[in-house]
Parts: sequence; structure tokens; C-alpha cells
Amino acid sequence: MTRRPTIRDVAKAAGTSVGSVSRVLNGGPYASSELHNKVMRAVAKLGYEPDVVAQSMRLKSTKTIACLLADIANPLYAEIVNAAEERLQKEGYVFVLSTTRNDEERELAMISMVRRRRMDGMIVMASDETRKDVNTALAEAAVPVVLIDREVPAKYDAVYVDHRGGAIDAMRYLIGLGHKRVALLLPSEHVRPGRERAAGYRQALTEAGIAVDPELIRPQKTSVHFSYADIEKLLQGPHPPTAIIVLGTRMLAGVMKTVSTRNLRIPEDLSLISIGDTDLTRFASPPITVVRWDLAELGRAAADLLIEQLNGVKRERPQHISLPTEFIIRGSCAPPKKPGAKRP
Repeated sequence: MTRRPTIRDVAKAAGTSVGSVSRVLNGGPYASSELHNKVMRAVAKLGYEPDVVAQSMRLKSTKTIACLLADIANPLYAEIVNAAEERLQKEGYVFVLSTTRNDEERELAMISMVRRRRMDGMIVMASDETRKDVNTALAEAAVPVVLIDREVPAKYDAVYVDHRGGAIDAMRYLIGLGHKRVALLLPSEHVRPGRERAAGYRQALTEAGIAVDPELIRPQKTSVHFSYADIEKLLQGPHPPTAIIVLGTRMLAGVMKTVSTRNLRIPEDLSLISIGDTDLTRFASPPITVVRWDLAELGRAAADLLIEQLNGVKRERPQHISLPTEFIIRGSCAPPKKPGAKRP
């Protein structure tokens, strides 16, 4: 039987050290392109395959990180995940992505897999902070955890976005234009972004002396059809909103479908602000005013916090990083149309 090639065989064929070969194969830093090419040519020539099981037993690490997110179809997640994966890959980790589809059983199953497969850590963007069984499972997994825009009873490192400040900026702008009835479409207040946006919305109205109408705060599912039906119902009511703030995902697509179906014009008939900047907001006609933040920095910051834990950095208390939002005015907002005014 032909002897299976070893990492020493690769080092000899590449004319370098075993440590250099290991650094290249594990995606570590300080590997030049010349070294990388020499090692990979030797790997291909010899047909070398690392013994992952032996490596994990020796290093007491599987070099794998799990990422739990609620909805992979959310375009705002893509840049976060890409940036986190790139940062972790440079440290030699494999990034395992799992979408939970807002399902508690899927979240529990994924956390169980992390424990059974002895993964090294987790980045979590779960769907509901109030699920006690999920929070207990996270603690029992006994691996480093970093939360992205989530708050749970257990104390973990986390990266947050100033969603409250972003909502205040958006509302102050609309109020300044004369809007008093603004609909806020948001995910459940059982997750931090929804809770913080609702708080900022209420704060801005209270500051302006405008009564908060609970009917205008509309928790949404991640469905075009749900958002469409909800806004259609609001617009048919006796006191319809003159402006809408909506998450720039499928919720925004649902709102825009409603606008098109009802032959409304933006911003003449209805002002619109998106929470989050996507291709849809940038290339809409007119382009949509947005509250945005640095998605890539969010992913990198989460990965850096996790890497520090994996490298044994000890702190007296969990570290929390807060990223600011930015308000970008485009062409989708205008003063509200006066009652009874007709289209020109």
C-alpha cells in the first residue's frame, strides 16, 4: 500500500519548513504569495490531505467557528458575514454559517452541533432574545460567544449599532418636513434593533409634542406579502400615514409593491426612509433616503472580539462595542401633501 504523504513530505518538496507549510495550510498570517504557491504546488503533486481529526486532538481546536443568523435572505447580513469570515480565515478558522429561519428548534439544534463537534466559538445573530431554552443552550455550549446586535441575560462580548440614534435622526427629519403620522415597520421588539428603533421613534415624537399612535408601530415578519398587506391596511384607514420608515429588506420590497399597486408617487404622495442601505435603496427611482451603518466593520469587530477570546485574552467584564449610524438624504422624502390636494 502506498504510504500516505505527510506534512514533512510537503515541506521537503516545497523546500521550506514544516511550520511554514502549516501556516500556509491553516490560512495564517505572514505567508507570502511565493511561499503559498510553492506549498500548494507540493500539496497538489503529492496529493497531501491534512488529518483534521489528528490536528484537532493535538491542538485541542477544530479551527471552526459557527455563525447563527435568523434569515440568510436578509441582504444586510451578507456584508457582515463576509467581513467576519475574511477576518477569521486569516487566523486559520473555517466559518460555518447556519440560518435558523426564526425557528427555535433550529437554533437549539445548531448550538447542540457546536457542542458535539467541539467548534471553537460562535457569532450569534439569533431571532428572539427572549427564548430561555436558547439562552440556556448558549451558556451550556461553553465556548466563546460574540453577539451582533443582540442582548441576552448572559453576559457576552457584543457589537451594537446605535439604532435608537438612527431612528431619532430619521424622525426629526420627517417631523421637520411636517409629518406627524409616520408608520414604523420593524422586526419584533424581542430583538434589540427593533426595540431600539421603536424607542428612538417614540422619543422623537415626544420631543416634538406629537402623540404616539401605537397603531403606526408595526412589527413585521420577513415577508414581502406581510408588509404589503399591513401597509395596504394602513393606507386604507381613515388616518393613513404620510411617511413610512421600514427595514431595507423584503419589508421594503413589500412597501414598494404597495406604492406601485396603489399608483402612489414617492415622495409626492408618500415619503419613505429605509433602515439599512442596499442596492434596492440606491437604485430605486427616486433613490431612497436611508439610515445606514458600516456593515463590514460590524462583522470585523465581532470577529476581532472572538479572536481575542480564542487567544486567551481575559477581561473583568464583557466588552461591548457601539457603532454609529449615518443619515443619508436622497430623493424619497418631501413635505406631506395637504388634505384634499390633487395631483398636478
